[in-house]
Amino acid sequence: MSSARSLANQKLYHAAILIRMLGPELAREDTPAARVLEAVGLAVRRHLLEAYGWFLLELAEISDLPAEPPLSIAELEQNHGISEPRRGELVELGQLEQNGWLAALQARPEPTRSSSATANLLAVAEQTWSEEGLLRWHDSLADLIDQMGHGLDEW
Repeated sequence: MSSARSLANQKLYHAAILIRMLGPELAREDTPAARVLEAVGLAVRRHLLEAYGWFLLELAEISDLPAEPPLSIAELEQNHGISEPRRGELVELGQLEQNGWLAALQARPEPTRSSSATANLLAVAEQTWSEEGLLRWHDSLADLIDQMGHGLDEW
C-alpha cells in the first residue's frame, strides 16, 4: 500500500472515530445539539475530503506527496499538472464531484445561527449535519476507495 493510500485510510479512521463519539456527546445534552453537530460535522467533512484527496494522489500516481492533499480533481490538475486524458477512475470521480454524494460532501456548509434554546431546536431541524449523513459519507468514501483500490492493486 502506498503512503498516499495509507494517509487516505488514516483520515477515514479519524472521521470514523469522530462519528462514533457523536452519538454519546449528543446524548449527554451538555452542549446544544446544533453546536455539537456543526463542530463534529465540520471536522468529519474535512477528514473525509482529505482522505479523498490522498486517494486522488494515489490514482494520479503522484509519488512526491505534498504537505496537504488536493480536495478535488480540479485542485489535483492545477497543483500537479494532470491533463486529459485522465484515467477512468478520475473521470468517474469527476462525475461524482458534479452530481452525487461527492458533490454534497464538497459543497460548502452553511453555518447555523441560533441564539436561544427555541432557535436551537429549529437550527437542528435545518442543520445539514446528522450522524446518519456523516456515516453515509464515510461509508460511501470507504467503499469507493476500497473498490477502486482493488483495481489499482490488480495493475
